[in-house]
Amino acid sequence: MTAHQSLNNKIVVITGAGSGLGRELAKAFCAAGAVVVGVGRTISKVEETAALITEGSFEPYALDVSDFLQVKDCFDSVVKKHGRIDILFNNAAVYPKINFLEETAEQWGSAVAINLSGVANCSKVVLPGMINQDYGRIFNVSSWAHLGPIANSAVYSCTKGAVHSLTKAIAADLAHLNKNIEVHEWIPGHLNTQMSDYTGIEPSLSASWAVEIALKPDSPSKSCIYEQNWEWKPPKSLKQKIKAKLFFWR
Repeated sequence: MTAHQSLNNKIVVITGAGSGLGRELAKAFCAAGAVVVGVGRTISKVEETAALITEGSFEPYALDVSDFLQVKDCFDSVVKKHGRIDILFNNAAVYPKINFLEETAEQWGSAVAINLSGVANCSKVVLPGMINQDYGRIFNVSSWAHLGPIANSAVYSCTKGAVHSLTKAIAADLAHLNKNIEVHEWIPGHLNTQMSDYTGIEPSLSASWAVEIALKPDSPSKSCIYEQNWEWKPPKSLKQKIKAKLFFWR
């Protein structure tokens, strides 16, 4: 089955679609046959994305993901028009490169509101519809930044660590429903965007990986970490390795 056949007419919402990875995600999913709803704080930037898309269906919306009521109004409009939302990529994020001692409380709060509350707001609004239709995929774009924070990255690193926990927590709260809904963390890697001073992997390549993981068969765990285009699994401890060997030889 081709990507076009699999994603044909799926309703995909991508936040932060006005630039960088979000723009490339929009282009890739449109090319794969999905109906893409791209949202961003600055409508002119999202409309620039629309102008670059030469195939498929793309709809630009202005949206501040940190505002729950805005998210609800926007997503309700999408559902009213299309009947559903199938896939959500929580991609919107900011990276204020500022020393923690110099960062104001307002700057900190604004970044947390976008990077963490934005993910929670979009997920909270989209999930009831996914539950009702017994289908949904949420991909929270994240990184390994929280494991080894560098200078001038406090709020970004902290919020990415929180997104990791939030992803697992949402999946845990959905488990008892036994619905065909998956909530994953996706770590595309160090990307050649403004956030990384234009060094690293081309966002278009990462976007192709996103299409790949969106096409993967149902995950038994319904929640995992995808790094680039493969499922990342934590390395086993020596005790776990010995235990696995013992069970294998029984």
